[in-house]
Amino acid sequence: MPTTEPVLMSLVYDPDSRRILGGALMSKYDVSQSANTLSVCIQNENTIDDLAMVDMLFQPNFDRPFNYLNILAQAAQAQAAKLAPAE
Repeated sequence: MPTTEPVLMSLVYDPDSRRILGGALMSKYDVSQSANTLSVCIQNENTIDDLAMVDMLFQPNFDRPFNYLNILAQAAQAQAAKLAPAE
């Protein structure tokens, strides 16, 4: 990846069902397609688990294997695991 721009992100999800309820993205880079992706996830009642592993376009030498939305959802999974009651 020759250059990158930071993307500030937040994701809102239901801790019980893990459904995605909302999110926000901010960057100097145009991230509108990622906002559209989050919108579709909300409409389709997708979970953080769905988004964490959704197959996004990957171009070797230009991108990472995981898209930043995948990484955001994986961070939500880690947060949910910390907040889950001990069994």
